[in-house]
Amino acid sequence: MRTTADQLAAVLDHWQSGTGPLYQQLAGAIVSLAESGSLEYGTRLPSERSLAECLHLSRNTVTAAYQQLRDEEWLDVRPGAAPTLGSRSRGIEGLSPQDRFSRILNAGPGPIVGLSGACPPPAPVVMDALRNPGPDLDSMVLSGNGYASLGDPTLIDAIVGLLRRDGIPARPDEIVVTAGGQQAVWLAVTALAGPSSPVAVEAATYPGVFDAISASGSRTLGLPMGVNGLDVTASAKLLRAARPDVAYLSTFQNPTGTALEPEAALALLAAAEETGTTIIDDRIMADLPLDGVKRPPLAALRPNANIITIGGLSKVFWGGLRIGWLHTNPTLAAQLRHRKAAMDLGSPSFFQHLATRLITDHYDAVAAWRTEQLRVSLDATVRALAEFAPEWEYAMPAGGPSLWVKVPGVNEDRFADRAAAAGAPVAPGSAFEVLPGAGSGRFRLPYYLEPDQMELGVKILAAAA
Repeated sequence: MRTTADQLAAVLDHWQSGTGPLYQQLAGAIVSLAESGSLEYGTRLPSERSLAECLHLSRNTVTAAYQQLRDEEWLDVRPGAAPTLGSRSRGIEGLSPQDRFSRILNAGPGPIVGLSGACPPPAPVVMDALRNPGPDLDSMVLSGNGYASLGDPTLIDAIVGLLRRDGIPARPDEIVVTAGGQQAVWLAVTALAGPSSPVAVEAATYPGVFDAISASGSRTLGLPMGVNGLDVTASAKLLRAARPDVAYLSTFQNPTGTALEPEAALALLAAAEETGTTIIDDRIMADLPLDGVKRPPLAALRPNANIITIGGLSKVFWGGLRIGWLHTNPTLAAQLRHRKAAMDLGSPSFFQHLATRLITDHYDAVAAWRTEQLRVSLDATVRALAEFAPEWEYAMPAGGPSLWVKVPGVNEDRFADRAAAAGAPVAPGSAFEVLPGAGSGRFRLPYYLEPDQMELGVKILAAAA
């Protein structure tokens, strides 16, 4: 792929940092673009002369910048050929999707306090329903073939009700029932992404999305984040420059717990509309606002935009139900519905009927209960951190079940290994990292366990550090 001077200049807008010689600032800006994925491995850069003219620099400045990139092995140079981005620009692909995902699974037999996953245990209403399903669900176990491959109609109606309540004018033919949110993400990404364009994701994101991106033949484009969440101005700029087919975003972002506020979301949606980018809005945690403010779906903010909305029951009720869904246009929904059925013949009919009952009769009450349980667990976690690890750094989350914790002066992977050996496995920041350094020294600390368990877990982690 070749990048013209104008294209590179568009991405390099405001590239001067104000510190160091201009050639070093220019070289650093190009490295940042390579690390984010907006310039991919093998991209041919413009000639020194054309880039100098476009940026209104002396040619000597661009020559020196290119030389620094060569010296640092960011550029490959062949006689008579334009310089291309070299192997160092593969940095964000260094960890395989399988390695990333394995790091959020429970490590080792029988941990003392399992903190690697962020899916809470079943709500009491789920345990009651499984112990005493009632005659209507009892009959489901022994009738028919047990499949509801294209989605049980009553469950689809219940999902439509949830979406309409949140402001999305959904219809039944726009719904795909999936085996959890993970499968919904995989179906959406692999249907829309391809090798010709990247998939934009937040600088630190849910590890499950990487396998879908890899399966589609695409690559990641890291959207910059700050302490308050997505840097919308910089992210909109990258969307316009890189023109990705797909951008994956999440409400109460995993792992940071930050939220994309409506005004910022509209700015990002405007950029996506200009570039023809489809937004995947992952709302698995949207109904767990710890700050009391529920954020609207992106599809409610802009109903006619290219947005796929993903939801599921794993965080509110229980991940073991394996019930998720996605909402999209009827044509794509029909394709994905049959593709999902060909994969696994659908989620069990019994659990789909159980999910219908849970959504219809208990959703709001259980979401409120779960949110309050998370607040109690978070309070205990914060107290334990203040007592056992006061130097650790984190920002209070707006919602969801996780803290994004930085342990100063440690390597995140070695820390995770020590934590697992001590009996409190956690997911290291490297599993979530898109932009190099985004997960440096960090780990995800879920806080859905009982207060005494959270205190014990933090105590073990502090000793491991």
